[in-house]
Amino acid sequence: MLKVIDLENGVVQIEPSDWRWGASIVGLSKYFDYHKLDYKIEDDYIEFNEKFIDREKYLKFVEYFFSDRMHHKIIENLLEIDSLNEEQIKLLNEKLAGNSIMKKVMGKIKYGDNKSEILNLIFDNRNEIIENTYREGKALYANFCNKGNLFDEKGSTCRLIGYYVDKGRKIQALSFGTDKNTFVYEDSKYFDFIPFGFSKTREAFFINNNFTVEQLIKSNKTDITIEENVKISNFLYRVKDSSEFIDYDVEVIKKDRDNDYYESVFIRKSAIEIFKKLNDDMLEILKKSCNGKKTEKGENKWIDIEKIVTNSILNNIKLDGLIESLFKAYNNHKFLISNLIRVNQLIYGGDNMTAKQKKAYASALEVQKALISKKNKIRSYEQRLISSISLRDYDKVKEILLHLSAYTQVKMDFLIDVFEDFEENKNLVYTFINTLGEKKSTTKNINEGDGQ
Repeated sequence: MLKVIDLENGVVQIEPSDWRWGASIVGLSKYFDYHKLDYKIEDDYIEFNEKFIDREKYLKFVEYFFSDRMHHKIIENLLEIDSLNEEQIKLLNEKLAGNSIMKKVMGKIKYGDNKSEILNLIFDNRNEIIENTYREGKALYANFCNKGNLFDEKGSTCRLIGYYVDKGRKIQALSFGTDKNTFVYEDSKYFDFIPFGFSKTREAFFINNNFTVEQLIKSNKTDITIEENVKISNFLYRVKDSSEFIDYDVEVIKKDRDNDYYESVFIRKSAIEIFKKLNDDMLEILKKSCNGKKTEKGENKWIDIEKIVTNSILNNIKLDGLIESLFKAYNNHKFLISNLIRVNQLIYGGDNMTAKQKKAYASALEVQKALISKKNKIRSYEQRLISSISLRDYDKVKEILLHLSAYTQVKMDFLIDVFEDFEENKNLVYTFINTLGEKKSTTKNINEGDGQ
């Protein structure tokens, strides 16, 4: 909803009546903060003077906000270095022809004894370079809006990707019951601020926590940038950083660069509570893919850990299958598995490291000491436990654990809970197996790359 409070003075209010207006508000607040412009926040709206918004200020903010996507900014940063090495010169020349507007402005210029010439061309064409780079960028404006609508006052249809429609064509297929009047056409120049309301990741997110405008802005305050070649959502990071402002079920809007539509995800409060308990070290471990191949010469099987964990938390799906799969992998994933068990325990409804799990961990270490000269025996017990638990033969798992306790004379206090309710205490067994296991290879530890 857009309401003009004082048309003569140009004061307007915007209410977050749906996610589009909410994302616009977040983007506008970042724009005003950058330019140190006055605006007012109330529970239900943001208020500002539209005279503060103009093309030049907008482009200056674009250059700042998406600086890592601006070829000319990278060039300027490189030219501040006194002596460029071969790799830096190669990158600089690539950026000089980084897109169509850079080719148009720079022509066939290559870096040499021409630093001043390059900088002067950037200075003389700065706004044109920014606008065209932003308008055409698949990670920039074109990811969110129809690029032909940038700076339009108000379009005949909504400028957002997935909402825009050519009204000159038949549009019945887009409407409910073939009634074209049911399709949402609402558009606004303020929708040009929506790209700033999303995270700067490949899968961009906007958290529609619109209970109040202040909470909405704070929930989307964090700006996360990520290397182009790493295809992870960083959903874990974004919700974790915003969780202190969320105390109820909330809607998250996702825009993947590979899709020409927006997606809506609802996060339950129970899932938010789990995200809150993930510390930074855990997030670093969980964010990368790992190789789940079964044998040394087996085919690589890259597993997107972060995506699976995120989906499991959102949908309250246990991580049992992933943990058991990594038990069987050739490479050593012990540290990763220990963190997956901690997350799994949260999904089960407990704490991420209970006193019982510490007992299971200590019991496994005692078994290792008792069998320190019998590595093959440890490996045999480990494999039998993995096989039995994967087959859901819980009686067999209990039998093996009892036999191992008797054989090594190690007291296993955690077995009391396992015998009482195996399903609910399965993470205790996972902890024991993971601690007991020997390294199976000398290749890279846990997360071995992003799998790309």
